[in-house]
Amino acid sequence: MNRTEHLLTCLAEECAEVQQSVGKALRFGLDHGYPDRKTTNAQDIAYEIQDVIAIVEMLDECGAVPRSSDLHAIDQKKAKVAALMEFARQRGTLRDSPEEHF
Repeated sequence: MNRTEHLLTCLAEECAEVQQSVGKALRFGLDHGYPDRKTTNAQDIAYEIQDVIAIVEMLDECGAVPRSSDLHAIDQKKAKVAALMEFARQRGTLRDSPEEHF
């Protein structure tokens, strides 16, 4: 395994950790955490996302995967998600209630 392959493996693992933290937040709420921990699920998600960013930066630094700074592409993704949320709202699968931290 070379450096790039190692970093890609790390990226996959870190993304899985984000996924696991999100699953815990969906089941138990953002403002709660494991009984034996002092962090909330929201804090755990933020921590795991920082780990992903660190690996992405390392992949960029070694020239394997360029880190995008395309703000237009980011805005396009936000618009697409907003449009799909509106579609979900119209279908009745997304509530119009104020933002909540379930």
